[in-house]
Amino acid sequence: MPERTAAGDKGAAADRASSGILLEVAHGFGSHAGKIRDALLFGDIAGQYLAHVVGRQLVFRNLLGGEVGFAAEKGDIQVITACAASRDRSFLAVCRSAMERCSISIYELGPHATNRPVQTLEELHGRDGPVGPLSAVAFSSASIASGVAEDSNCRLCVSSTGHYAQIIVLDWRLNEVIGRFMIEEPLTRIAFSTLDSDIISGTGPNTFELWLLKDFTSSPEESEKLESKEMITLQPVEELVDHFAATFMDHAWLQPANGALAICTEQGAVDIISSGLDVEDVEARAHADVDPVPYFVCHIECPFGQVLAGLPASCIQSFAGGFVVAGAQSHIAVWRMEADEGEAHDDLLGGPSYKHDCTACLALGAGSAVAELDLVGSRDEVYAAVGFENAYITHFRLGILRAGDVVPSSPVEDLPLIGGGCHSGPVSNLDIAVQRPIVVSACSQDGTIRVWDYQAGECSLCWQATEELTSLALHPFGFLLAVSFSDRIRLMEILAKDLKLFSEINIKNVHLLRFSNGGHVLAAAQAKVIIIFSTRTLKKVATLRGHSREVACVFFDPLDKTMVSVGEDGKVCEWSTENWSSINEYGVHGEALAIATAGEGRVWAGVAESEHATFRSFRNGVYHQNEDIVFHSSEHISSMDLFSRPSEVSILAGDLAGNLLAFCGVTGVLRTTTLGLHDGGITALRISSDGHTVATAGKDGSVFVLNADGFTDSQLSESRRQPMEVVMINRGDIQLRQDEISDLTAQIAKLKTQLEENAARLQGELRARVEEARRKAQATIQSLRKLYEEKQQASTVKERENLRKMKITEALHVASADDEEKAYDKRMRADADSYVALQAELREMEAKFEQADDLKNRAVTVWLLCFGASVSLQNRQQARWDMEQQEMKQEKVVQQRLSEKDAKIQTLKDLIAFTEKRFDAMFDQEGMEQSLEISEIKKKNQEELEQQHLVEYKLKKDQDMLVRALDMMEKDRDRIAMEQREAGVSISNLRSEAELMKREVHSLKVERKERESTLRDKEMEIGTHKVKVQTLKKFKQVLDFRLREVTDSLKPKEDMIAQLHLQLSALEEEFEKQLEIQAQMETVLETKSQQVSDLSAEVEKQKELIRQRERTIFRFSADLHELATGGEDTRNWHIGMKRIWRTHVNPEIFNQDEEQSRPIQELGRQIQVMERKAGMLNLRVRSGETTSKADRIHKAQENSLLICELEELRIEKKALMAQAKDLELRIRLHQQSEEVQAKPIEALPSRSGSEAKSSKQALCDLFEEAPECQRTPMKGTLKKGHLVRPLGNTEKSGHKSQEELRSKKRFLKQVEKTKMQLTEQRIRQQLVPTELQRMQQRKSGEPSVVLSESGSSSAPAGPALAVVRFGSRFTPGSSVDSLP
Repeated sequence: MPERTAAGDKGAAADRASSGILLEVAHGFGSHAGKIRDALLFGDIAGQYLAHVVGRQLVFRNLLGGEVGFAAEKGDIQVITACAASRDRSFLAVCRSAMERCSISIYELGPHATNRPVQTLEELHGRDGPVGPLSAVAFSSASIASGVAEDSNCRLCVSSTGHYAQIIVLDWRLNEVIGRFMIEEPLTRIAFSTLDSDIISGTGPNTFELWLLKDFTSSPEESEKLESKEMITLQPVEELVDHFAATFMDHAWLQPANGALAICTEQGAVDIISSGLDVEDVEARAHADVDPVPYFVCHIECPFGQVLAGLPASCIQSFAGGFVVAGAQSHIAVWRMEADEGEAHDDLLGGPSYKHDCTACLALGAGSAVAELDLVGSRDEVYAAVGFENAYITHFRLGILRAGDVVPSSPVEDLPLIGGGCHSGPVSNLDIAVQRPIVVSACSQDGTIRVWDYQAGECSLCWQATEELTSLALHPFGFLLAVSFSDRIRLMEILAKDLKLFSEINIKNVHLLRFSNGGHVLAAAQAKVIIIFSTRTLKKVATLRGHSREVACVFFDPLDKTMVSVGEDGKVCEWSTENWSSINEYGVHGEALAIATAGEGRVWAGVAESEHATFRSFRNGVYHQNEDIVFHSSEHISSMDLFSRPSEVSILAGDLAGNLLAFCGVTGVLRTTTLGLHDGGITALRISSDGHTVATAGKDGSVFVLNADGFTDSQLSESRRQPMEVVMINRGDIQLRQDEISDLTAQIAKLKTQLEENAARLQGELRARVEEARRKAQATIQSLRKLYEEKQQASTVKERENLRKMKITEALHVASADDEEKAYDKRMRADADSYVALQAELREMEAKFEQADDLKNRAVTVWLLCFGASVSLQNRQQARWDMEQQEMKQEKVVQQRLSEKDAKIQTLKDLIAFTEKRFDAMFDQEGMEQSLEISEIKKKNQEELEQQHLVEYKLKKDQDMLVRALDMMEKDRDRIAMEQREAGVSISNLRSEAELMKREVHSLKVERKERESTLRDKEMEIGTHKVKVQTLKKFKQVLDFRLREVTDSLKPKEDMIAQLHLQLSALEEEFEKQLEIQAQMETVLETKSQQVSDLSAEVEKQKELIRQRERTIFRFSADLHELATGGEDTRNWHIGMKRIWRTHVNPEIFNQDEEQSRPIQELGRQIQVMERKAGMLNLRVRSGETTSKADRIHKAQENSLLICELEELRIEKKALMAQAKDLELRIRLHQQSEEVQAKPIEALPSRSGSEAKSSKQALCDLFEEAPECQRTPMKGTLKKGHLVRPLGNTEKSGHKSQEELRSKKRFLKQVEKTKMQLTEQRIRQQLVPTELQRMQQRKSGEPSVVLSESGSSSAPAGPALAVVRFGSRFTPGSSVDSLP
């Protein structure tokens, strides 16, 4: 099986074209043992390769070389739910599911293995609904079965869980479903029979079933089914239901194939069941349609031995000649077949019997249960792979277990640990070093800290904490580790095999630690306070207070100039690292768990809201909404890290769904990609300083190390990739222990002489050994060089000999080809000559036939001429018939000869074609043989040459190894001397520690005895509780059955309720829209109603004024009419006129003009009244203007700002619509928008048909649109006299120039002036005809006022002016009675 490459596509590598960052999974540390079915499998039959699940990735591991590869899948990698391998280890099936979508990927194993699936099955839904998550999968394996005779692995069986739980049998090569069966209980294991692939077995916690695939009966209903076979349930085994009722954990078909299977239970027993189909019954069932009847074979009460009776069994696997049971407390038991396969048995129904071979306890499991078990190999050599619940994985050969050791005396030690072990719980903290290739992770559940060497691909150190861990941080140099506990912070040195305490800081309730990028300061978050410590002095530098709730994340910018923190209250604080003062504070508008900064005020945060999650950008505290990236609410960002370079900033973020999000080019065009890694949220994420390594940790307990490309330049990364070789020196500790060193100086002086003697002796021995080693190395090198030269000469001779043979062979082939070609030419010439001769003979025969026909015709003619007169009519007919018979005979002879000649010619042609084809085939075959022979010779030469190169490489490697060994010996000499100096100091420390440990061991023994007594009492209680649990489970089955019936009956109603809810939600949305529209209309109506009420009050005032004036005019007219028609002498009219003057005329206003006539005086009087009232109106207008001047200026400014904003929003809307239609026109539209902005914006809306409208109508349109502009919601807000622009238009100015404002004021004044001119003109047009009519009436003796006319145009100046001013519909000429 070749080494698999790292995952490609978007499954383990993000496409550079889409994201700019290439992420490739290099290492995965973790285990899913016990979480899914068959998470650990062998990849070949020899047990050299292993396939196991880590997070969402499938890992292929070479157990001999240690190489690791990952399966390549699409970018949206789904959660792996089940795995299975074929019995011959040629194929691997992986089930994935996400939401309601599930798929099955088939990988090829063996010599043609690749990291890409050969087949992917996605369309598994049936007519009953979606399949649901897949819980188990299995390959068929029977080669003599009636179902699959040609390919034993072509069938695949899967089982699903959920509401539509079912079993699906399909042909994965053809991607078609063979059978489908709905089940009530979910299954954890499913398998095909090893004898017949039409028989399928399945186990679940409360069920064990056997199914049989059968052909459909020919009925109209069955012909419409999509499946080709139906599945029926075989007869259940009564003993399992009645006598041995238990919780089934796993089952396996026994080998060699005899139709039997073994079932293990949680109660610790193993039951062997026969499917009712033996080897002799397979062929009989193929001919006769008889269903097998399963039956019970035997019951093994204590598979682990009598001492471990009742130990729960978790999994079972079979091998050739036996089976292995694994269970709790890291125990496994091996059972082997007692009799040979060929021996006869007394019990014909029982089959072969099995005996207990051995039971072993694996020390690597540390007492945890065995969760996964897989076996491969032959009967004599069996290999086992074991996965424990503590996430440890190991492999071994079953032969190392002591046969006959039924009771394990001691745990099995020295088993290989895959990857150095893993965390058994969620990883809470993770950090990566700058100068060393290590990653440090912590798990609060198992209380361990692990140091991962990602260059070696293993866990190099595991440290068990004695108290609860809260956080950790790794110094950038990689030699100092800060770990926080509930009451203190420990600084620990990372050694080769242990963590050594360096110093402690007494501080309580620290939940977050972070070193700066330079490592000179340490930030510790204590609730809502951040405390800064100096790494050099370990003293407090500053205390930062700014959050109202607990601090969630702390991040330093790449240059350590600023530090950013975010709290659970959603508040972001930026701190300056120079004086630790606050730079900026703002909110992220939601809940934030992760934050990153690149300095210069650029901050990014992952924010969770009620309906979705968002990746937000901030610059100098300003939120840029147009740069938001919105995700689903389940993809809330939980961790984040940043890599910065001068050209751009790239961010990696992890969400709660286990996806790794890459944001590349944050300062330019933002590009994102997604990579699924963890089966759960990503708790920590770190990027190395060179940008080539990324480490992630998740809630599933796994740790991933990824190779990254695209963060930085390759030259810079090569210089940073070299690990640091400088060790940190604890100067503070040395200074504190100077007194102790002075006390030990005397002892050191005594030991110096002894050390010098030992050093001199060792140096002499070392020199002698080095000289001897050098001599041996030189002799070995010389011999190897000679051997190399001899091999090289031999290979040169062989190569020349091969070339000579090839030339001789080519010459022979050329000569044989020439001979064959000459023979072929001779045959072709002979065939051509014979063909020409036959053609000439044919022409001669045709000429003879023509001559014979001529002679025949002449003879007939002569015979008719000679005997025509004398022969009777009967003789003529006889002669004619004879002639016809003779002609027919001649024609037959001629046709026969022609057919013979044609057949002969066709035979010659076929012979020629066959000869040509034969010679072509011979030439082609000879050419192929020659080329094959040449290729074989070249291949042999190439293999020999490669062998010679391999020998040369090994020799060079041995030479380098010897040189390095010499260097190492010299280094070892120096190291031994250093260790001897440190030995004396460490011995005294170890003695004191040994005394302390003895006292602790004594106390622990006492505590152990107390706990053992407590455990005995608890076990008794557990036994009683188990009995109760069994009873409750039976009741649960009955209740579940009733519940399913009720659920099925309620399902139509639930569907109807769901439809009604959807309709109700739609109606509610429509009702809310109508309410919004109604609210807007009510606001408009209130405004209009207020205007109407104001205008109505003004109209009432004017009407009252008009009524008073109409009464005055009526009384004046009545007095004049009485004076004129009362019959009084005209000589006495002056008296009545004086009375009227005193009663109706004001002497102060009246201007008597004796030279004018009475009508002219009346006209002048009315003109004066009109001018006086116009003057009063002007004074009133001026006073109103003076009182509202400030208000008008303010309103004008607001209107100008609103109009500018409206124009800008319209331009922005057009630009956005054009951008959505065609992105290529964005620059052009932006230029056009700038050109439009550069032009002066019109102060008033454009008038449609301005030539036809009057100035009054334009002014009315202006005042009608002004409230609508004020009601338009503003996108910006006024703050301290400045307008804050919308985010999408920050570059445009919100104010107009003074020149534009002055032009608008001038335009408004001109409109007002035009309005006044039109008013005066209209008044004159109304007054002049009225006065002329009155003069004519007076001359003709008619009354001057007609009271009955309501539509008359004669109106006084006052009412006419009031009507024009206030826009009233009232006619001034109306009568007094008609007034309201």
